[in-house]
Amino acid sequence: MSLRLRSRPRQSLGISSPAKQRKKAPTNSMATRANRKRLPSYLKPGATVEISSDEIGFRGSWYLGKVITTPSSHKDSLKCQVEYTTLFFDKEGTKPLKEVVDMSQLRPPAPPMSEREKKKDIAVGEEVDAFYNDGWWEGDVTEVLDDGKFSVFFRSSKEQIRFRKDELRFHREWLDGAWKPPLEETEEEESEEDKLDDSEDEEDILARVDLETTRAIAKQMFSSGTIVEVSSDEEGFQGCWFAAKVVEPVGEDKFLVEYRDLREKDGIEPLKEETDFLHIRPPPPRDEDIDFAVGDKINAFYNDGWWVGVVIDGMKDGTVGIYFRQSQEKMRFGRQGLRLHKDWVDGTWQLPLKGGKIKREKTVLCNRNVRPKKATEKQAFSIGTPVEVSPEEEGFEDSWFLAKLIEYRGKDKCLVEYDKLKAEDGKEPLREEVNVSQIRPQPLESVMVSPFERHDKVNALYNDGWWVGVIRKVLAKSSYLVLFEKTQEMLRFHHSQLRLHQEWIDGKWITSFKSQKV
Repeated sequence: MSLRLRSRPRQSLGISSPAKQRKKAPTNSMATRANRKRLPSYLKPGATVEISSDEIGFRGSWYLGKVITTPSSHKDSLKCQVEYTTLFFDKEGTKPLKEVVDMSQLRPPAPPMSEREKKKDIAVGEEVDAFYNDGWWEGDVTEVLDDGKFSVFFRSSKEQIRFRKDELRFHREWLDGAWKPPLEETEEEESEEDKLDDSEDEEDILARVDLETTRAIAKQMFSSGTIVEVSSDEEGFQGCWFAAKVVEPVGEDKFLVEYRDLREKDGIEPLKEETDFLHIRPPPPRDEDIDFAVGDKINAFYNDGWWVGVVIDGMKDGTVGIYFRQSQEKMRFGRQGLRLHKDWVDGTWQLPLKGGKIKREKTVLCNRNVRPKKATEKQAFSIGTPVEVSPEEEGFEDSWFLAKLIEYRGKDKCLVEYDKLKAEDGKEPLREEVNVSQIRPQPLESVMVSPFERHDKVNALYNDGWWVGVIRKVLAKSSYLVLFEKTQEMLRFHHSQLRLHQEWIDGKWITSFKSQKV
């Protein structure tokens, strides 16, 4: 059992293996010494804290304790002496364990679950902390059992244990002096670009578009036969979208399309015409079965196209009242002829809400409430199968490298050949013997046409591997600042260098959502 009782400090052997051409976790060499020495405001002698450990077998766990001494201002050391509340030197439990730890291993005690959280259902895929052997251990819920208990998978030990609900708490991270996700559901302050008026027209939308990004996305997505929607600048048709399919690309910026519902002058043949990359988009994702509210910006299907309008009267007798600003007309439509209005901006769908706010939709890769399949056999991967490998070397935790399976060696070992990593000669692909528990299939591929949001858990492609991080800031031109929790460093990545974080648990991909408000 790897989640074992921690009774006394252990000494490291001081032996490390060579990196074998791997580069370690993302770091930012520009971090200043002054920044590293700044003491958090909550650290003072006698303060209650939670303490983490870098020791193998205890990563991902937090123990309650208190601060004994803090670093002196004239010293370079950032070490603190702490005394544990639940760990002891002796078997009798009379002498609390004391250790000197790095300041980065300390944080305030995590807040207890609120009454609202206690009533909330814990779903499959939820990130939680489980109280076990006197500490809180980070894990993922993999199954909701009939007896009210939950199966929790621990990534550090590759083990799964059952817990009662009162032994769990929703997982939070202490980042930049605050708990993430926040303790209370509060709307984040609107940025200036989000304060858009409901009467926004096409010129306003184009002002938010990065032309080079949009051109590149259109060239990649819209090949012959692709189903699309097409708009027009022709007077009286602005803001209306018509269903079509791409006949063929024309040059670098244009496409020949064939409309589904519009006809040539003979009234028989489908209308064909050229359009540019700014007036073509994929069909919007379908809405869930929702009730429209007054003030919602919608599209109404009328005269073979989707027209922009605003709900002015709620559902009555199966119809909704809509106002069309351009024509200044009022009409009523049935539910099937309406959809929420969405704008296609830089390869993402943006959903205007009442008051001019924008909600950015995202793709979910798996159903969080689906019960996981039974565990797969250890030797479930065929020889030659592409896999991802997670190294056990220090500095490479939470990283995955693409490889292929060469052969099995006994029951628990296998030989892999890396796709990007090279042997010491710098020419031949690196081959390495690893534990079977260190490999997994490649994650499901998904084209993320929607943007990531703050606090989303992602994998970032860096130094030939995928590293686990958290979105800390959304930047312009589809870029993001990603925080790597192991090193507390932050780097910038483009949307194309990121993917949603997934865990391979019991033969099933489970997606983790750090951004979920609780």
